[in-house]
Amino acid sequence: MDRQRKKPKDSNQYHQNKANMTGSKSREGKEIPQRKAKDNISNGGLIAKLHNLDISLSGNLSFCADKASGRWRTLMIILEISGHGVPWIAGTVFSILMFSDLKQEFACNLLLALMLDLAVVGTLKVAVRRKRPIYNEKDMFATVSVDNYSFPSGHSTRAAMVAGLFSAFLSDGCWRILIGLWALCVSASRVILGRHHLSDVLCGVLIGLLQARTVFVMWLPNDTCQELLTLVPYFGKRRHQVAVI
Repeated sequence: MDRQRKKPKDSNQYHQNKANMTGSKSREGKEIPQRKAKDNISNGGLIAKLHNLDISLSGNLSFCADKASGRWRTLMIILEISGHGVPWIAGTVFSILMFSDLKQEFACNLLLALMLDLAVVGTLKVAVRRKRPIYNEKDMFATVSVDNYSFPSGHSTRAAMVAGLFSAFLSDGCWRILIGLWALCVSASRVILGRHHLSDVLCGVLIGLLQARTVFVMWLPNDTCQELLTLVPYFGKRRHQVAVI
Protein backbone atom coordinates (compact mmCIF):
# COMPACT_ATOMS: atom_id res chain seq x y z
CA MET A 1 0.00 0.00 0.00
CA ASP A 2 2.85 2.46 0.84
CA ARG A 3 4.55 1.88 -2.47
CA GLN A 4 1.30 2.47 -4.36
CA ARG A 5 0.76 5.75 -2.51
CA LYS A 6 4.27 7.02 -3.27
CA LYS A 7 3.98 6.50 -7.02
CA PRO A 8 1.59 9.42 -7.65
CA LYS A 9 3.89 11.74 -5.65
CA ASP A 10 6.92 10.62 -7.59
CA SER A 11 5.07 11.01 -10.82
CA ASN A 12 3.85 14.50 -9.92
CA GLN A 13 7.34 15.55 -8.87
CA TYR A 14 8.78 14.25 -12.15
CA HIS A 15 6.28 16.22 -14.23
CA GLN A 16 6.86 19.35 -12.16
CA ASN A 17 10.65 19.13 -12.64
CA LYS A 18 10.17 18.61 -16.34
CA ALA A 19 7.92 21.65 -16.56
CA ASN A 20 10.45 23.75 -14.67
CA MET A 21 13.23 22.67 -17.05
CA THR A 22 11.07 23.46 -20.08
CA GLY A 23 10.18 26.85 -18.66
CA SER A 24 13.80 27.72 -17.93
CA LYS A 25 14.82 26.72 -21.46
CA SER A 26 12.08 28.85 -22.93
CA ARG A 27 13.13 31.79 -20.77
CA GLU A 28 16.77 31.33 -21.82
CA GLY A 29 15.67 31.13 -25.44
CA LYS A 30 13.90 34.48 -25.06
CA GLU A 31 16.79 36.07 -23.19
CA ILE A 32 19.44 35.20 -25.81
CA PRO A 33 17.83 37.26 -28.64
CA GLN A 34 17.29 40.10 -26.16
CA ARG A 35 20.96 40.05 -25.20
CA LYS A 36 21.97 40.02 -28.86
CA ALA A 37 19.66 42.95 -29.56
CA LYS A 38 21.14 44.93 -26.66
CA ASP A 39 24.67 44.15 -27.87
CA ASN A 40 23.78 45.29 -31.39
CA ILE A 41 22.26 48.50 -30.05
CA SER A 42 25.31 49.23 -27.89
CA ASN A 43 27.70 48.48 -30.78
CA GLY A 44 25.65 50.60 -33.15
CA GLY A 45 25.66 53.41 -30.62
CA LEU A 46 29.45 53.27 -30.28
CA ILE A 47 29.96 53.32 -34.04
CA ALA A 48 27.54 56.23 -34.37
CA LYS A 49 29.37 58.16 -31.63
CA LEU A 50 32.75 57.57 -33.29
CA HIS A 51 31.31 58.63 -36.66
CA ASN A 52 29.83 61.80 -35.21
CA LEU A 53 33.11 62.56 -33.42
CA ASP A 54 35.00 62.09 -36.69
CA ILE A 55 32.64 64.46 -38.54
CA SER A 56 32.78 67.03 -35.73
CA LEU A 57 36.57 67.06 -35.36
CA SER A 58 37.07 67.14 -39.14
CA GLY A 59 34.77 70.15 -39.46
CA ASN A 60 36.51 72.02 -36.64
CA LEU A 61 39.97 71.40 -38.12
CA SER A 62 39.06 72.41 -41.70
CA PHE A 63 39.79 76.11 -41.17
CA CYS A 64 41.29 76.47 -44.69
CA ALA A 65 38.41 74.82 -46.55
CA ASP A 66 37.03 78.20 -47.63
CA LYS A 67 38.67 79.75 -50.69
CA ALA A 68 38.80 83.05 -48.79
CA SER A 69 41.20 81.58 -46.21
CA GLY A 70 44.12 83.58 -47.63
CA ARG A 71 47.79 82.67 -47.55
CA TRP A 72 47.30 79.68 -45.27
CA ARG A 73 45.13 78.00 -47.89
CA THR A 74 47.83 78.73 -50.50
CA LEU A 75 50.38 76.98 -48.28
CA MET A 76 48.06 73.98 -47.88
CA ILE A 77 47.59 73.83 -51.67
CA ILE A 78 51.37 73.75 -52.13
CA LEU A 79 51.58 70.85 -49.67
CA GLU A 80 48.75 69.15 -51.57
CA ILE A 81 50.64 69.36 -54.86
CA SER A 82 53.87 68.19 -53.22
CA GLY A 83 52.15 64.97 -52.17
CA HIS A 84 50.30 64.35 -55.43
CA GLY A 85 51.05 61.23 -57.42
CA VAL A 86 51.79 62.95 -60.76
CA PRO A 87 54.94 64.86 -59.69
CA TRP A 88 56.18 61.90 -57.68
CA ILE A 89 55.81 59.42 -60.56
CA ALA A 90 57.30 61.87 -63.08
CA GLY A 91 60.22 62.67 -60.79
CA THR A 92 60.87 58.99 -60.09
CA VAL A 93 60.92 58.10 -63.80
CA PHE A 94 63.35 60.95 -64.42
CA SER A 95 65.52 59.71 -61.53
CA ILE A 96 65.69 56.25 -63.09
CA LEU A 97 67.01 57.85 -66.28
CA MET A 98 69.43 60.15 -64.48
CA PHE A 99 70.93 57.98 -61.75
CA SER A 100 72.80 54.69 -61.67
CA ASP A 101 73.72 51.94 -59.21
CA LEU A 102 72.19 52.34 -55.73
CA LYS A 103 70.24 55.51 -56.52
CA GLN A 104 68.72 53.92 -59.59
CA GLU A 105 67.85 50.80 -57.60
CA PHE A 106 66.03 52.95 -55.04
CA ALA A 107 64.20 54.87 -57.79
CA CYS A 108 63.03 51.63 -59.43
CA ASN A 109 61.65 50.30 -56.15
CA LEU A 110 60.07 53.67 -55.38
CA LEU A 111 58.30 53.61 -58.75
CA LEU A 112 56.92 50.14 -58.01
CA ALA A 113 55.82 51.37 -54.58
CA LEU A 114 53.97 54.30 -56.14
CA MET A 115 52.18 51.93 -58.52
CA LEU A 116 51.24 49.71 -55.57
CA ASP A 117 49.88 52.75 -53.74
CA LEU A 118 47.70 53.75 -56.68
CA ALA A 119 46.27 50.23 -56.94
CA VAL A 120 45.56 49.88 -53.21
CA VAL A 121 44.04 53.33 -52.74
CA GLY A 122 41.97 53.13 -55.92
CA THR A 123 40.56 49.74 -54.93
CA LEU A 124 39.67 50.90 -51.41
CA LYS A 125 38.04 54.10 -52.66
CA VAL A 126 35.82 52.20 -55.07
CA ALA A 127 34.99 49.53 -52.46
CA VAL A 128 34.17 51.93 -49.59
CA ARG A 129 32.72 54.81 -51.66
CA ARG A 130 32.75 57.33 -48.82
CA LYS A 131 31.85 60.82 -49.95
CA ARG A 132 34.18 63.72 -49.34
CA PRO A 133 33.18 66.38 -46.76
CA ILE A 134 30.36 68.62 -47.93
CA TYR A 135 32.53 71.72 -47.41
CA ASN A 136 35.27 70.50 -49.79
CA GLU A 137 35.90 72.90 -52.67
CA LYS A 138 35.99 71.40 -56.18
CA ASP A 139 39.47 72.74 -56.97
CA MET A 140 41.71 69.72 -56.42
CA PHE A 141 44.81 69.29 -58.57
CA ALA A 142 44.73 66.64 -61.38
CA THR A 143 41.86 64.41 -60.24
CA VAL A 144 40.27 61.29 -61.74
CA SER A 145 36.92 59.63 -61.11
CA VAL A 146 37.94 57.67 -57.99
CA ASP A 147 39.08 60.94 -56.39
CA ASN A 148 35.42 61.75 -55.79
CA TYR A 149 35.62 59.34 -52.87
CA SER A 150 37.25 60.11 -49.57
CA PHE A 151 38.48 56.92 -47.89
CA PRO A 152 41.39 56.53 -47.61
CA SER A 153 43.39 59.70 -48.21
CA GLY A 154 45.73 58.95 -51.11
CA HIS A 155 48.02 61.84 -50.19
CA SER A 156 48.39 60.43 -46.68
CA THR A 157 49.14 56.89 -47.84
CA ARG A 158 51.69 58.17 -50.38
CA ALA A 159 53.36 60.61 -47.97
CA ALA A 160 53.68 58.01 -45.20
CA MET A 161 54.98 55.37 -47.61
CA VAL A 162 57.51 57.70 -49.25
CA ALA A 163 58.71 58.97 -45.87
CA GLY A 164 59.16 55.39 -44.67
CA LEU A 165 61.18 54.43 -47.74
CA PHE A 166 63.39 57.52 -47.65
CA SER A 167 63.99 57.13 -43.92
CA ALA A 168 65.56 53.74 -44.59
CA PHE A 169 67.56 55.03 -47.56
CA LEU A 170 68.88 58.29 -46.11
CA SER A 171 71.78 58.15 -43.67
CA ASP A 172 71.55 61.77 -42.47
CA GLY A 173 69.25 62.12 -39.47
CA CYS A 174 68.30 65.71 -40.37
CA TRP A 175 66.94 64.62 -43.76
CA ARG A 176 64.98 61.83 -42.08
CA ILE A 177 63.37 64.35 -39.73
CA LEU A 178 62.57 66.70 -42.61
CA ILE A 179 60.94 64.00 -44.75
CA GLY A 180 58.94 62.87 -41.71
CA LEU A 181 57.75 66.42 -41.02
CA TRP A 182 56.83 66.83 -44.68
CA ALA A 183 54.70 63.67 -44.56
CA LEU A 184 53.04 64.89 -41.36
CA CYS A 185 52.26 68.30 -42.87
CA VAL A 186 50.88 66.78 -46.09
CA SER A 187 48.60 64.46 -44.10
CA ALA A 188 47.40 67.29 -41.84
CA SER A 189 46.71 69.51 -44.86
CA ARG A 190 44.09 67.06 -46.10
CA VAL A 191 41.88 67.76 -43.10
CA ILE A 192 42.75 71.47 -42.89
CA LEU A 193 41.78 71.94 -46.56
CA GLY A 194 38.53 70.06 -45.98
CA ARG A 195 39.46 67.40 -48.52
CA HIS A 196 39.12 64.49 -46.10
CA HIS A 197 37.69 63.40 -42.79
CA LEU A 198 40.15 62.82 -39.96
CA SER A 199 39.62 59.04 -40.08
CA ASP A 200 40.50 59.01 -43.81
CA VAL A 201 43.89 60.53 -43.01
CA LEU A 202 44.68 58.38 -39.96
CA CYS A 203 43.84 55.18 -41.81
CA GLY A 204 45.74 56.46 -44.83
CA VAL A 205 48.92 56.91 -42.78
CA LEU A 206 48.62 53.37 -41.41
CA ILE A 207 48.07 51.95 -44.90
CA GLY A 208 51.07 53.89 -46.21
CA LEU A 209 53.35 52.51 -43.50
CA LEU A 210 52.12 48.98 -44.26
CA GLN A 211 52.86 49.56 -47.94
CA ALA A 212 56.39 50.71 -47.11
CA ARG A 213 56.89 47.56 -45.07
CA THR A 214 55.61 45.45 -47.97
CA VAL A 215 58.04 47.11 -50.40
CA PHE A 216 60.93 46.44 -48.01
CA VAL A 217 60.01 42.75 -47.90
CA MET A 218 59.74 42.55 -51.71
CA TRP A 219 62.72 44.83 -52.44
CA LEU A 220 64.24 44.30 -55.89
CA PRO A 221 68.07 44.23 -56.03
CA ASN A 222 69.99 46.25 -58.59
CA ASP A 223 70.55 43.29 -60.95
CA THR A 224 66.81 42.60 -61.12
CA CYS A 225 66.11 46.28 -61.75
CA GLN A 226 68.59 46.31 -64.63
CA GLU A 227 66.93 43.26 -66.18
CA LEU A 228 63.51 44.89 -65.92
CA LEU A 229 64.78 48.14 -67.44
CA THR A 230 66.06 46.29 -70.51
CA LEU A 231 62.46 45.31 -71.19
CA VAL A 232 61.38 48.96 -71.39
CA PRO A 233 61.25 50.14 -75.03
CA TYR A 234 63.75 52.86 -75.93
CA PHE A 235 65.09 53.01 -72.37
CA GLY A 236 68.70 52.83 -73.60
CA LYS A 237 68.19 55.70 -76.05
CA ARG A 238 66.48 57.89 -73.47
CA ARG A 239 69.20 57.15 -70.96
CA HIS A 240 71.94 58.21 -73.37
CA GLN A 241 70.13 61.49 -74.03
CA VAL A 242 70.51 62.58 -70.40
CA ALA A 243 73.63 62.93 -68.28
CA VAL A 244 73.89 59.88 -66.03
CA ILE A 245 74.90 60.74 -62.46
